[in-house]
Amino acid sequence: MWKGKPVIGGNVGGIRLQIEDEVSGFLVDSPEQAGERIAQLLGDPDMYAYIGRNAKDRVRDNFLLPRLLYDYMQAAHQAGTIA
Repeated sequence: MWKGKPVIGGNVGGIRLQIEDEVSGFLVDSPEQAGERIAQLLGDPDMYAYIGRNAKDRVRDNFLLPRLLYDYMQAAHQAGTIA
């Protein structure tokens, strides 16, 4: 996702937290669905680019160290442990 590529992942566990279905990638329930989504992305370059951009933005906004540090600092501030 960080490389700006759309992803296809199984609709299970923590993968659901990482991929926003049909926005930053696709969640699928079977190998057949994965194949259909691959074909869809390969057949639609605009969709491929759109979902790829969204995937990169999702990683940047939710999973990189600066974001995690920001969340930590906000929680510490609210708890009154820092000014």
